[in-house]
Amino acid sequence: MTLDFQKKILRDLHYCTNSYKEDAESNCKAPHTTVGAFDGSGFHPLVVNSVGAILSQHAKKSSPLTEKGELPISEHRGTRREDWRTVGKAQYRNMSATSILAGAHHFVASNNMFNAANIMHINNYGNRTASDGVIPLMPNPSNWFTGRTEVIAKLKRHFSNADELPRKRKFFLLHGMGGIGKTQICLKFVEEMSDCFTSVFWIDASSVGTITQGLKGICNLPAAQSSGLDGSPESALHWIGLLKENYVMVFDNADVLSPAELEVYLPPGRGGNILITSRNSTMRNLTSPENSLEVTEMEEGDAIELILKASYLYPSSMKFEAEASKIVEELVCLPLAIDQAGAYIGSGATTIGNYLTKYFEHQKTLLSHSEFTGASKYNRTVYETWELSYKEIQQRAESGDSYKANAAKSAMFLLELFPFFYHEGITEEIFSYAALQKNQKTFNSELPLASSMLDQRLLPLNKDGTWDDLLFGEGTRMLLCFSLIKKAPYDGVYAMHPLVHAWGRDRMTLDKRERCCLMASVMLSCSLTWDGSQPYRFHRVLVTHARVNMEYSRSGSNQKSISYLDDSYANFGDLLQKQGYTREAEILQIKVLDTRNRILGVEHLDTITAMATHTYYDLGNYTEAEELEIQVLDARNRILGVEHQDTINAMENLAATYISLEKYTEAGNMETQAYELKNRVPQAESSHKISTHAIVQEAQEIQVLDAGSTVPGEENLLVTHIVLNNPVQAGSTMNHKKKCMHFANGYLNSH
Repeated sequence: MTLDFQKKILRDLHYCTNSYKEDAESNCKAPHTTVGAFDGSGFHPLVVNSVGAILSQHAKKSSPLTEKGELPISEHRGTRREDWRTVGKAQYRNMSATSILAGAHHFVASNNMFNAANIMHINNYGNRTASDGVIPLMPNPSNWFTGRTEVIAKLKRHFSNADELPRKRKFFLLHGMGGIGKTQICLKFVEEMSDCFTSVFWIDASSVGTITQGLKGICNLPAAQSSGLDGSPESALHWIGLLKENYVMVFDNADVLSPAELEVYLPPGRGGNILITSRNSTMRNLTSPENSLEVTEMEEGDAIELILKASYLYPSSMKFEAEASKIVEELVCLPLAIDQAGAYIGSGATTIGNYLTKYFEHQKTLLSHSEFTGASKYNRTVYETWELSYKEIQQRAESGDSYKANAAKSAMFLLELFPFFYHEGITEEIFSYAALQKNQKTFNSELPLASSMLDQRLLPLNKDGTWDDLLFGEGTRMLLCFSLIKKAPYDGVYAMHPLVHAWGRDRMTLDKRERCCLMASVMLSCSLTWDGSQPYRFHRVLVTHARVNMEYSRSGSNQKSISYLDDSYANFGDLLQKQGYTREAEILQIKVLDTRNRILGVEHLDTITAMATHTYYDLGNYTEAEELEIQVLDARNRILGVEHQDTINAMENLAATYISLEKYTEAGNMETQAYELKNRVPQAESSHKISTHAIVQEAQEIQVLDAGSTVPGEENLLVTHIVLNNPVQAGSTMNHKKKCMHFANGYLNSH
């Protein structure tokens, strides 16, 4: 085939492209030129590749093209030169135009024939259906590919050591959440390492079907056909296993298959290299843990560069970089989200300065609509890639295998709860403590209770009354397999990527979102106990989840749907108060007090308890606190009796308030009365707020401080203040010191 005839074909292809003829012709000047491998302003690679796809079919039979530019009628199966001009009508016997355009990548013009180059890309990328007679196309890396230098360098170090003898097959796994850029990293790596690999086989491993389709495509390679393959996937694997060259086989998007299921499709033998991308970190079973790497978010600088490139604003001014920085921070440096944001900005739909305004108003639309896909050639939006994982879990929930189905149902239930917790620090202790509510006696109440609404699906108990975490563990394991959650460095603690966290809520209808938010609130509330058995760190974690959950409840469009659950409001109010969120606690406690007062009456013990737990004292409203605590003391005296523990606690709380009001005589009298009652009633204990002995201890600490032991005294005094639940802060203790010394000296002198 002459150079003039090659040019003639490309001129005819000009009817199918808007590119420049001169650039395409320049790629035909030298023999052994790889056609279709350029990304310049010439003919579109897909169109040029289709030449290779068709001509390679005839090259196998050594059927020369006529100088008129036509294939012999007996060989070309009806394909005419005019078909190039109307690609949509091209017929290649049973092959559609789409199949032709999905033809081979990297074909070499040599000896008047088009032959396949050494690098063979086998792929059914984007779930395109390929004919058994067509070698599918491997995509090029994104034109905007940015960063990831450390990951690619690690891959190069791992696969480039060719001096090892005897030659041993190398494996490597890149795992991580959907949209994190695993495929793009592999594409860039293969491109940069093309001189090191004699053959590259790229397999779409998203299902058994796509794998077998890709392997059948391998059978149609000229080199494979010359070996007499029968067209089956098994024959392709056998042929690859016999290759002596340094090939690499990439299994991309192996998200659904288990390691055992994927292992079936590894070629036999000890040679070659295997690279796997997956959301499932358990694929490490095939590669070994040391030969795997989790792909995480981009570096901020690389993310900024990516969005500016995708927006056609690179290189840019400092102003654009500042706006880009805000966007990538909001998108948590997730490559797919950044690429799609750049595509949206680049389309002219908005400016980079206004993008976040639109994003905050239409987050779900911008992350889920197919129109806003980016330049990465990833055929799914950010939300679609996670929705695909959810659908797979949903399918498993309908499985006939009860064990697998129960695990999937547990995973789906957790996906209804986790988005309404804080996205980090999701500890299994929440479920463990909530499960123990089964052993708690439920009292009849005229008020709605969260404990009566607790969903028990993940809270079964063992025979000894402890939590059976089997279902919870299987559910989290499945979510981990799909990278919808991540494991924290600490055992039993999980996290969600902020965008996955948002997707979990956005995918729900408003009605379901409200129900799931309430379920999560009930779970959090029922995990709280006040018997001293729970560690302080758990309450510190729980208060974050509770505050986030309440914010989601308030942000719902139907404010009337927010349910009042008496024990939940009381628990969260106490938790917020003890963790220092006194203003937020006051809102809940006022609601509890008003509701109990209205429904139960002022003399009801629950109403009196609500009075006693009010935050007036912590807020520094000592006069209001005094009035309320006098009511509490009078009511407990009258209903419970003077020797009841709750009555004694009320005395001590009132004594503390008197001290804050500088009513030291009243405080001393009240504390003396409480002290005498405690001596008379052995089982009585000091109030959690303040006690005589605690005041004396604090006075002694102050004396140490005044005596010159400044540093230890300050530290011990701070600890004492914490124990006393005292609002005085370290570093501003002088006024309180005078109060304590005045009261303590008077008390000690009188005893």
